[in-house]
Amino acid sequence: MIERNHEMDEVELQQDAIAALADECGQPIGVVAEVYRAEFARLKEGARVHDFVPLFAARRTRAVLARRLTP
Repeated sequence: MIERNHEMDEVELQQDAIAALADECGQPIGVVAEVYRAEFARLKEGARVHDFVPLFAARRTRAVLARRLTP
């Protein structure tokens, strides 16, 4: 039961981060979600400590979106 709650909390945190990034970057939530989830999965796979994965995923998502907007 505790593991299930942790997974739900993680999903909610990701959704909040995606919504905030979409607002900050002026991009559609679908685009931001795709980039964020890819970055999150890549970082989580190799992480020993998972506490900062959302922070790094958000940072990388911003960078990817910024590169896409720069001509």
